Amino acid sequence: MSWLKSQLAPCLLLAAATLASADTLYLKNGIYIVVKKAEEKDANIEYWVGSTKYTIAKSAVDRIEAGNGPSKLPISGSGMVQDLTRRETAGLAPTHEKLALPTPEAPKHTEEYWSALRSRITTGDNIDNMRLAEIERENDSRATANAFFLAGVMQMQRGQVDQANGHFERAIQATPDQPNLLQWHAIALASLGRYADAAYELERATSLTPDSVDLLRLLGMARYDADRTADAIEAWKKAQELSPDTKTEHLLRKAERELRVEERSGKKESRHFTLHYQGDRTSPRLQSELLASLETEHQDISRQLGYEPSTNIIVILYTQKEFVDITEAPSWAGALNDGKLRIPIGGLSSMNLEVERVLKHELTHSFVASLGSGRCPTWLNEGLAQIMEGRSSSGVRYELSQLFHDRKEVPLPVLEGSFTRFSSLQAEVAYAESLAAVEYLRDRYGLGEISRMVESIGTGESSEQALRNSTGLDYSGLERRLAEYLAR
Repeated sequence: MSWLKSQLAPCLLLAAATLASADTLYLKNGIYIVVKKAEEKDANIEYWVGSTKYTIAKSAVDRIEAGNGPSKLPISGSGMVQDLTRRETAGLAPTHEKLALPTPEAPKHTEEYWSALRSRITTGDNIDNMRLAEIERENDSRATANAFFLAGVMQMQRGQVDQANGHFERAIQATPDQPNLLQWHAIALASLGRYADAAYELERATSLTPDSVDLLRLLGMARYDADRTADAIEAWKKAQELSPDTKTEHLLRKAERELRVEERSGKKESRHFTLHYQGDRTSPRLQSELLASLETEHQDISRQLGYEPSTNIIVILYTQKEFVDITEAPSWAGALNDGKLRIPIGGLSSMNLEVERVLKHELTHSFVASLGSGRCPTWLNEGLAQIMEGRSSSGVRYELSQLFHDRKEVPLPVLEGSFTRFSSLQAEVAYAESLAAVEYLRDRYGLGEISRMVESIGTGESSEQALRNSTGLDYSGLERRLAEYLAR
C-alpha cells in the first residue's frame, strides 16, 4: 500500500464543500476543514456541515478563521499542495441512508400555550403517562390531541422514536384529520423503517391539503423509500408545478432515471430480499446465485451482530454506465447502499468471490442503518462493513502506525461524515483508519459491544457518548489506544 507513503500530504488535506458563508478549522496536524459554522464550547469545538453538528477537541485545533479556506496550502516538505477536498456538488450526495424526511418546526417553548401544556404533561424532564391519561379522561379531543402530539415531539427530539410513534397514534385517534399530526406520525414511521406506512399517512395528509408543497415533497420521499418510484415521481412533479425547487428537481430527475431502468427490469424475491434485474443481462442462474449468496450473508451478519432488520432489502443490478448515471457516486465507489443495494455487475455471468465481498459489505450497511436508525458515524459504519467482508488492516498497519506516530491521522470526528466527499486517495486513508479502529474495538470489546454501541446511537446518543458508555473511551482516548494497537 504505497499510497499511504507517496500520497500522504494530499491525502491529509481535507475540506468541506465551498459555502457562501463559512468558517475554516485549521487542525494542528495540517488538516483544514471548511464548515458552515464553528464555535467553542467548553473544551471542544462544535462545527456544522450542512445541518449536522460535529464535535472535535479544542486541543486538536490550531485556529479558526472566517472564510472558505485557502485554495492551496503549504505543507512542510511538500511545497504547495492543490486542494483535493470535498467533491459534493449541488444536490444530494450519495449516503448509506434512505431519504430522511425532514422534521417540521416543533411547538415553541416560548409560546404560552405550549409551555403550559409541557409543564402539565411532564414530571421533571420526563413525560408523565399518568398526566397524559388524566387529560384524555377529560374527553376534550383537541386538548388530548395536543397533549399527545407534544409528548410525541418531545420524544422525537430525544431520539425515542418508538415512544413518539405511540403518542402520535393516540393524538390521531383524538383528531384523525389533522395534516400536521399525520406528517409527524409519518416521519416517526419512516424513522422506524416503516416506509409504506409513512407514505400512507402522507397520502391521507395530502388528500386533506392537496396543494401543500411541503407535504407533496415528503410524500415523494416516503414513496421513494417504499420502492414506489413511479408514485414518488408523480408527487414530486406536482410539487414542482406548484413551487419549483432545486433539491426536488434533483430527486425527480434521479428517480426518473431509475424508473427507466426499473421498467426494463424483472423482479425476483427471496425471504429477505427483492432483486431488480434486467433479464437480457442477468441469467436466471445468476439471479438465483445472487439471492442465495445474499441470504447466506444475511444469516451470517445477523448471527454476528445479534440483530436482523425487520424490512425486506431491495437490491438493484446495473450496468456500469447506469450505476454512475443514477447514483452519481464517486469514481472509486464499487457499489452503493443508499437504502437500496445498488450493484454494477458489468458482464458478470456467475458469482465470484469479489462480488460476494461487495454484497456482504453493502449488506452490512443495511443492518447498521436499521440498527442505528441511520445515525451511525461513517467510520464505524465503514469499519464494520469491511470487517464483515473479511478485510484486515494488517497490510497497511505499518503505514497507519506512522501516521499516528507523526500525529497526522485523520481525527475520528472528521470521519463521522460521508466519505463520498473525499478524493480516491483520501477515501483510502479514511477507510483504512476506520477498519483499524473497528478492528481494535472488536478485538478488545467484541462485536456484541459494538452492536450495542450502534443501537445506542440509534436511540439518539451521540457517537462519542455511546463509545464512552461501551468502552470508557472518548475519541481522543480511542485514538491513543489505536496508535498503541497499530504500533504493536
